[in-house]
Amino acid sequence: LTDKKFYLKHGFKVIDTAFPFFELLYLELKPSAEKPMFTELAKNGICSEKAGFSFYFSNQCPFMEEYVYFMAEILKSRNLAFKINKIESLEQAKNVPVAFGTFGIFYNGKFVSHELMAEKKFNEFIDKLI
Repeated sequence: LTDKKFYLKHGFKVIDTAFPFFELLYLELKPSAEKPMFTELAKNGICSEKAGFSFYFSNQCPFMEEYVYFMAEILKSRNLAFKINKIESLEQAKNVPVAFGTFGIFYNGKFVSHELMAEKKFNEFIDKLI
């Protein structure tokens, strides 16, 4: 998508925020319409798995699943705990603990990234966390 400035210029407003830097922009077309918002779960950046790494992802992007399992193999090779949570239903999507609903990495229950990473970068990322 394009830069935030573009949307603000065209009348969108920041209507909600979520940890650590996510913003939801909104353009009011009908004053009586219910305004969108992040869920409380997504706002906090905390998941229920408190030990090791947790991945939350959907197949919105065709490369997502491949990268998730690639990163999981890196964790496995380093004997690090992980859990993969694939979002496959509307109910799961409504209860995902990250505002970026396509992908999120958590470490010990806390949101740490929404970025897909190649091997070298992911290993460096792991080293900084553990």
